[in-house]
Amino acid sequence: MSGEKKSNRLKREPELTGRIVIPGDSEYNAARKEFNTFFNKFPLVIVFAQNTQDVANAVRWARYRDVPIRIRSGRHSYEGLSVVDAGIVIDVSEMNRVEIDRKLDTVTVQTGLRDFALYETLGAKGLMVPGGLCATTGIAGLTLGGGQSIVARSLGLTCDNLLELEMVNANGRVLRANADHNSDLFWASRGGGGGNFGICTSFRFRTHRIDKVAYANISWDLRYLEPVLRTWQDYTLSDADERLTPLLTIASGLQSILLMQGVFLGSVKRLRKLLQPLLQAGSPQEVFIEEIPWLEAVERIAVTQPVSPEPFKSVGPFIERLLPDEAIDIIRRFISDPPTSSAVVFFHGLGGAVAKVPSKNTAYFYRKALSNMSIYSTWDTPDGAAAGIRWVEDFRKAMLPFTRGVYVNTPDLSIEKWPEAYYGNNFKRLTQVKAKYDPENIFKFPQSIPPANK
Repeated sequence: MSGEKKSNRLKREPELTGRIVIPGDSEYNAARKEFNTFFNKFPLVIVFAQNTQDVANAVRWARYRDVPIRIRSGRHSYEGLSVVDAGIVIDVSEMNRVEIDRKLDTVTVQTGLRDFALYETLGAKGLMVPGGLCATTGIAGLTLGGGQSIVARSLGLTCDNLLELEMVNANGRVLRANADHNSDLFWASRGGGGGNFGICTSFRFRTHRIDKVAYANISWDLRYLEPVLRTWQDYTLSDADERLTPLLTIASGLQSILLMQGVFLGSVKRLRKLLQPLLQAGSPQEVFIEEIPWLEAVERIAVTQPVSPEPFKSVGPFIERLLPDEAIDIIRRFISDPPTSSAVVFFHGLGGAVAKVPSKNTAYFYRKALSNMSIYSTWDTPDGAAAGIRWVEDFRKAMLPFTRGVYVNTPDLSIEKWPEAYYGNNFKRLTQVKAKYDPENIFKFPQSIPPANK
């Protein structure tokens, strides 16, 4: 009798489709690795979906087997949350079709596409979607967490340019969400973080026409940190020119650097005039302010980001007011005494178009932030991990009086009050959306959004 039951059960088991990788396969170790190599997990199976049906089949299989599900696109989850021991990883990275509609100025992309691949594909047509900085970040996680773009002050977040999405829900069914259909899910998917409500398989974005841009790259010796940072902040204020989205990298360790970069959607002449206060804040080592092709600007920014997998710890609190000297002194203290081979503080200018969207209009809550501050540490040997992680945590806590919240795309599992930190006043509504679309909490992971009343 038991054999008959087992046989019947096997007949009902959903089939896994796509490219399947399991322990023992020659590609298993490469397939399970994350961009953050600090994490070393061993999934039961990894499904590289080739289409939406593969994703749906994988969800049904996971529910039948009652194994934990993790969702992966670019492998850039800061806390390694896109992989899990003894569970299934549903990876959409081999789904990367792009369809451009020139009449409607839109593009529909599968969610396995990487950031730079989208830039390249659209750039060849003189188009762009505001995307992130790192070349290999998956477009899915970037967008679902908000997407603090290279041109954020001019054109907003990546999610602000999202028009529609396709998602596989917890029952393996395919949903569409936009402003008119499943609008609550569409709201939650613009800043609610990846993996909370289902598995997105395609996005439709608004595109923007672009050719050449004015680009700035200015570097100083680290001794000019204080005057440069004070002046840099002015470019994030509400009365600053919205055509410039400024970035600032402060790095120490094996390589020390103070570097401002920025894309300006205007003339080089105007940008040079605009940057005069910053040029006078210290004695620059290098000044490059030129008109260059858009894709070249994207490349120049991408190479200053982590380009290869490495162990790291990072977290990104928001700054809503100009940092006083006391806060800048804290930054100087931490960056001057790195415990590991590389320690970085990175500022991403926000405001402008980002701030024009009310905080309740999308799940991305921190619309009024002037900038996002990423604290980052990496190390060369396993012995450096504890010191690097502690440095980031101590730094974040020291800056608490001057920051608010944390960008959900830079999760930190040590944050106890994470619902408020990531989502502010939008958290309650997010739990209600979760209860509607995933009431059984199938898509669950550390710091995932729980269903309301659970």
